[in-house]
Amino acid sequence: MAVRVWSLSTTFDALRNRDFRWLWLGRLASSATFQMSSVAQGWLVYQLTGSAFALGWVSAGWSISTLLLSPYGGVITDRLEKRTLLLWTRIGMALNSVIIGLLISTDLIRIWHLAASSLFTGMLFAFLMPAQQSIISDLVDRETLLNAISLNSLGMGLMGIFCASLAGWLIEIGGPAVVYYVMAAFYMLAIYTIIKLPETGSDGGTSASVWSDLAEGGRYLWANPLLLTLLGMGLIRVLFAMPYRTLLPAFAEDNLGFDSAGLGVLMSAPGLGALVSSLLICSLGDVRYKGKSLLIAGGLLGLSISLFVSTDLLPVVFCFIFLLGFFNNVCMVMTNTLIQARCETGYLGRVMSVYMMLWGLTPLGTLPAGAIADYVGVPPVVIVQGVIVTLLFAAVAFLKPVIWRLD
Repeated sequence: MAVRVWSLSTTFDALRNRDFRWLWLGRLASSATFQMSSVAQGWLVYQLTGSAFALGWVSAGWSISTLLLSPYGGVITDRLEKRTLLLWTRIGMALNSVIIGLLISTDLIRIWHLAASSLFTGMLFAFLMPAQQSIISDLVDRETLLNAISLNSLGMGLMGIFCASLAGWLIEIGGPAVVYYVMAAFYMLAIYTIIKLPETGSDGGTSASVWSDLAEGGRYLWANPLLLTLLGMGLIRVLFAMPYRTLLPAFAEDNLGFDSAGLGVLMSAPGLGALVSSLLICSLGDVRYKGKSLLIAGGLLGLSISLFVSTDLLPVVFCFIFLLGFFNNVCMVMTNTLIQARCETGYLGRVMSVYMMLWGLTPLGTLPAGAIADYVGVPPVVIVQGVIVTLLFAAVAFLKPVIWRLD
């Protein structure tokens, strides 16, 4: 049996592609804004309200608008030039960051401003993400697809480590407004990289209605139970694995006694785990047993979620939240790769929009979790959610053995 030797050339294989290098650099910049926004918004909301439930309902604006508009984003992605969609959505996000920064600087910021910002960001994400995900397969070949998606996750891990901590320190030094201005600068860098991308060849030349395209995409998905199962596994993570992040500001302050800088460091730990797993996946190339890796990682993800809130010993907390980021990233990369590799090109935008639409269901996990956490505390809620994740992934492994055999 041949043994694959690790080398930098295999780890960064997709970066040999000039177009993908520009896309990857833009993803680095946009990942930085995502990590910084999570810290700044969470800190602001909790300082303004002191409520775990508020953390949930403010972030729900992003989820609701993503849920409602993602199907249309998928249709538009399959019809129009992806680069154009990426450009205008990034411009909108840059303006949004500047406006929130100005409201904070003038002491006019209110909780409803943050909720409206979350809602607007979700609207933009509904059109951005299907284009951003599906353009990868336009730029690289199938053999490089896993490496390219892993490199995107590696970039998210890098930004998760440095930018979450950076946001915490910026709040301590200059206040949250500075975070939003720095985010706007990162968005400008992302805009520049998008200009460097080639056209994908989409010209919007179809005469079918949007509703007709939506129905056609729905029929395609319904006729592909494997894709439906992979999307369902993504839904498990959305409802039960991701709400922990919304509750982290409350857990950091109430259970660990952290300030904003400590919160930033805590939120960087999953990014470190994601970085390590991305490096591992990148170095292995187009690995086999992707389905098996997805199922095992999902089960271990649930265990990590339950365990990191089960103690107040900081080394143990950081160890398990690191593992949480590691296994969550494996799930994300494998799910994304399996969907893109098994979906016809003409339907990819719509299928990826459904994948993104699932994230719009996040309030079904975060809102009840936040409301219950206000009464019983964060740890019991997160422990139960972690157990549910492990049990559901075990059920998929038992009921859908075809997933085990996916390469």
